[in-house]
Amino acid sequence: MRVQAALHPWVAYGVMPLFALANAGVSFAGVNLSGGAPLWVMIGVGIALIAGKPLGVASVSWLLVRLGLCRLPPGMGWGSVWLIGLLAGIGFTMSIFVSMLAFTDEDMLAAAKLGVLAGSFVSALLGLGWGVLYARGISQKDVAGRGNLAGYP
Repeated sequence: MRVQAALHPWVAYGVMPLFALANAGVSFAGVNLSGGAPLWVMIGVGIALIAGKPLGVASVSWLLVRLGLCRLPPGMGWGSVWLIGLLAGIGFTMSIFVSMLAFTDEDMLAAAKLGVLAGSFVSALLGLGWGVLYARGISQKDVAGRGNLAGYP
């Protein structure tokens, strides 16, 4: 049991991501962004993950709550919904799979894969940053005695 606990961080945060990248066929060799189209593909894919996922998650959640078809769980506010949206941009496995179906040109496919990796990395950083700020806001509000997690917007 101790060996498993000791190896878990190395496997979860090191080996598994490398295994996923290797199985997805991600290679930086041959990435040519000098042409106009591959550069725009990379930028488009990155923006879709960084901005499109959070906007999609937040706007659909807001619409469904507004229409009365669902409601946010107790203790969850809109800041949490935005956090989920930011973290939704991290999913690179399916994005690379869709890119492999969408592009037959090697330069375009390599650019799309690079956009997926860059977009996932930026989404992870933004999600981590927002999560830290959001958690600090919740804990400061709770310590000040003005409310708790359920009342935090």
